Amino acid sequence: MPSISLIIPLYNAEKYLRPCLDSVKNQTFDDMEIICVNDGSTDATADIVNEYVAADARFRLIEQENAGCSMARNHGLKSAVSPYVALLDQDDVLHPQAMEALYYLITKYNADIAEFTNETVPDDFVMVNPPHYDVEKIPAEFSHDAFHFWFRNPRGGSVLVWNRLYKKDAIDGIEFPKDIQPAEDTIFTLKAMFHVLNIVHTDTRLLYYRDSSTSVMNQGKTDKYVRVHAAAGQELYDYFLKSKRVQNKDDYKLLERYISRFIFKSVISQPLRRMKDKATRRQSLEKARELVLPLYEQGALKPELLGWRKSMACRLFFNGHFTLARLFV
Repeated sequence: MPSISLIIPLYNAEKYLRPCLDSVKNQTFDDMEIICVNDGSTDATADIVNEYVAADARFRLIEQENAGCSMARNHGLKSAVSPYVALLDQDDVLHPQAMEALYYLITKYNADIAEFTNETVPDDFVMVNPPHYDVEKIPAEFSHDAFHFWFRNPRGGSVLVWNRLYKKDAIDGIEFPKDIQPAEDTIFTLKAMFHVLNIVHTDTRLLYYRDSSTSVMNQGKTDKYVRVHAAAGQELYDYFLKSKRVQNKDDYKLLERYISRFIFKSVISQPLRRMKDKATRRQSLEKARELVLPLYEQGALKPELLGWRKSMACRLFFNGHFTLARLFV
């Protein structure tokens, strides 16, 4: 049985797929399986993966009908046989020692999660002469309390899921939400940090994140973006607060403020500031208002937790005064 299962969801990935898979193939840590989940691609994605499958027994391809990144990741997690699992996106590139460093840290500290940082690179990035690390000397910080370590900044830590190695048993039962993308990473990360016990962190940059112009996060704040984030806010509220899963009063307040800030930023502030289509902006903001009002009425969004400016922005937004509301975000 391999030590690590690395899961890569794929959809029409041919443009960047070879650099991604080469960075995996060339890892200094080779005791792993590489699970490529093809989410109904219509380009040459499957053909490219099959080349790697034929040449390297660690690679395997899983085919599924198009169901979205979350379902592809869940499919990969269910198929993984290793005690540790990691995730990678199709257009990103791993440092050659990424898995070696993570495996060293997670086993040395007997942690549930080991995490690193990443470097943002341009769309045309090619990895050349990456730095070499003595993994036993990589600076790291260990915490017995992953949840509060993640919340060492009250605004929360990174919600990225591909800069971590997870002990599979520790995240058993945690899945990516169906039909929520983007924001699926936020939900998965918050649930994981709430349920696991400990974490080890290094500031070492072990992944190159491609800032692609075609990425979901660079497509503007569309109606879909707003709708999905409203659904994500509802999911977070239902899971942590409405369910009364969180018993500690201080933790409840921490999550209450985090969820309110998440909803405000993604469903009110971002649309006001960054909705790209001017011709339909008013209509789009009205839709956002329809989505956020139920969240406010049930207590998922509590403007009073966000300070007077954001509270005023909410009040104006709720009443359809979008131009004035924008002055306070």
